[in-house]
Amino acid sequence: MKNMDKAQALTIWQKEIGNKEYTHDFAGRKIKQSDYLESNQVGWLVSYLHPLNQGGKNNDGNIIIMHHRTAEEKGEQFPDFSANNRQYHIEYNRKDDYYYVERVMDSDDDDEESLI
Repeated sequence: MKNMDKAQALTIWQKEIGNKEYTHDFAGRKIKQSDYLESNQVGWLVSYLHPLNQGGKNNDGNIIIMHHRTAEEKGEQFPDFSANNRQYHIEYNRKDDYYYVERVMDSDDDDEESLI
């Protein structure tokens, strides 16, 4: 987790999410703007995608907002991890120097989507 005060975290929220009071992180968990660092149903934090102790950079291209449970499940895992019963892979965009998360789809996911 990136250590920052609430004002810094809310600046990142505004940049990434805008004025929404609620949104969902990439794993589908609901988060609330005012619940930064709260360990409740909608609490969130700012975390590194590529952990610093594994060569990740301390910059804006390596941070992401996520639910506190998602962050606990991800931990220091990189580039593959599981959160909210789904598999994810972290990719790096070298040209623009940022990391992003992609959900790893399996054949069952394709079948479910075709039924909807």
